[in-house]
Amino acid sequence: MPVRPFGRAVEDLEIDFASSDRPALVTAVIAACADPPAADYWWRRPVGERTQALLELLRESEGGESVALNLHCTAAGCGERLEIELPYAAFAVRLPAPAQVDVARADGGTLTLRLPTGEDLRAWRALQPASREQALTAMLNQLRVAGEPRPGDADCAAAALSDVDRLVAFTVLCTCPVCGHEAERDIDLDGLALFRLAAQQRQLVRDVHALASHYGWTERDILAVPPARRARYLALIEAAG
Repeated sequence: MPVRPFGRAVEDLEIDFASSDRPALVTAVIAACADPPAADYWWRRPVGERTQALLELLRESEGGESVALNLHCTAAGCGERLEIELPYAAFAVRLPAPAQVDVARADGGTLTLRLPTGEDLRAWRALQPASREQALTAMLNQLRVAGEPRPGDADCAAAALSDVDRLVAFTVLCTCPVCGHEAERDIDLDGLALFRLAAQQRQLVRDVHALASHYGWTERDILAVPPARRARYLALIEAAG
């Protein structure tokens, strides 16, 4: 899907990465940089497609073929820092995903669900359920296409949904180089991308401040300068003290 690098428009400086509303933040970032740019469109897209767009945006913004990730070994008494590179190719998924998913039950019955969208994430966030069980029940009821949700369906449903939309519950298998402990780790891909884009925004604000203070340029003037040439101007400012 067409995306432009983050940090090329003044509007990118207005995005509030400190917001606790994750669904709204993801929508705002993608809508600012992807085509089509309509927020309503991205609210309606499946969660995995939104994540894929966010990762593609990060790739265009940072360059390279992989993203660095820092973890720690979970073995008792170890805690060694693990530095791994996740290739963007690992995030490639088949699109479009199927419209619905059949969740097979042990008794032979089937619960049919549709894929969750950004609008579902927004609705679930607004529910503020009192317990995990209430949250899971609300999610299954909202995604239900056919069949009636039963106690115990949540785990089977999560597995079925992740099989067809694996960016929703992305994991990597890590082996500690010190103690040899092997573990599958859950990776919050949205959180990873947002963290790195927020760091880009902070650096961009510092660059704008330096260039505006030295040359008197506006934000729009500065962002119109290609990043490589902008870096040369910043190097001259630093060299001049």
